Amino acid sequence: MNMCKWMGGFFVWAVLFGSGGAMAQFGNSPQGNRPSGQLGYEIDTDNPSLLIFPGLRTAPAPDWVKPGLRLSFYCASATIPSSHVGGMVQDPTGKWVDPTTGKTYRMEEGTGAAGHGYNQLEVVSMTDDAVVFEQRFYVFTDISGPVKMVSAVGSTTVPGAAADWWMNPEVLNREIVNLGEQGHKTYRTPYKAAGNQYDAVWINTTAGGGSMSYVMDLASGLTLHTGSRTSAASSVTNLNGVPTNVGGYTTLGQTTFVGMRQIQAPWIGMPIPRSFGRMRQLVFEGQSVVTVEGVSAKMPMQVTIDITGRGPGFVQTKKKVKIDYNGAMPPQENISRGVSGSHQLLPLCIPPQALARLRSGQKIDQDPITKVNTFVSFIGQDPSGNDVVTITEFIANNAVRTDYVYDMTNGILCAVQMTDPPLHTQNTLYRVR
Repeated sequence: MNMCKWMGGFFVWAVLFGSGGAMAQFGNSPQGNRPSGQLGYEIDTDNPSLLIFPGLRTAPAPDWVKPGLRLSFYCASATIPSSHVGGMVQDPTGKWVDPTTGKTYRMEEGTGAAGHGYNQLEVVSMTDDAVVFEQRFYVFTDISGPVKMVSAVGSTTVPGAAADWWMNPEVLNREIVNLGEQGHKTYRTPYKAAGNQYDAVWINTTAGGGSMSYVMDLASGLTLHTGSRTSAASSVTNLNGVPTNVGGYTTLGQTTFVGMRQIQAPWIGMPIPRSFGRMRQLVFEGQSVVTVEGVSAKMPMQVTIDITGRGPGFVQTKKKVKIDYNGAMPPQENISRGVSGSHQLLPLCIPPQALARLRSGQKIDQDPITKVNTFVSFIGQDPSGNDVVTITEFIANNAVRTDYVYDMTNGILCAVQMTDPPLHTQNTLYRVR
């Protein structure tokens, strides 16, 4: 499921970009797969919707799904412990004794976690047998405060059912009548989302101690709301002769549709430059710098992006992020999947002819949901004398910004810097090959 997974990707994103002296090119403004053998890309079919509605496997996308489309969903999740005792850890000085073994333990308190934010899905490309999209996850840094992007992942799915976010409406309406026989509960209901009233259907599936619910617009197939519940049972441990529940939890999650729009940028829909079409790998090196009370800790970083698949107007990637903690702890590696394409707001490569038409200070995009501003912050030469354009994402309320530096000659991303004042962090990476 794609239910609010932003917390799991926080480390990957936070170390990918970050505090050292920003140079001119970073701007100066304060603001389960099956291969498609013909074209060399893989299509993810690991989607429970395909089991519930088999007709979705070969169905086209809804007619409102177009390249450049951005869908926005509000997300929230919480993990609730089932017991005040989270776990028992064997400890020779522990005060809890298992009378059957004589071993001593210390008790760890049961704790929960919660968070909320936005999931934005951006359609990068479409083919007859696939829809390619990127999901960006933004988390609120306070209960109602500004958001911060914490991860981005790419997916390539069958057109008729893109993860949790839509279903082909003809298949939905035709096959929903059979769900009762399969043990699913459904009922038709009006539902209001993003200021509009919809004629919807509620679908609930229960299995393995958990449940998943969808509210789908019958006319368009758009997902209006999802809810999920998963549980892990607690166990009974004999503590000082008293049977005690230990561990266990329930995780609740939900998403609600809040907006839809088409992304507008000067390069949207342009062909991928030939210079990028020949690329097989991009390697970035740099450092993450954390500065607290005037003292800085610098940690070397490397990001390797392998091109793993290609299709019309897009590439699939595998990204490996490695950070060296200078001996304080073992080096950390994280791997994630991504996509990049010609209908993306910030792809790995922008056609040089589009970069040449940009002007310093030019507004590219302002998202009404996340309040992220995207604009041209610098046009000129980098320290090596290369002509570059810097496109910046900036969130004014917390001053978090990410600068993407593109080579004007070939359009390929050549440097990235993320500055996060609340975390006192700046990650800087330069392309080395």
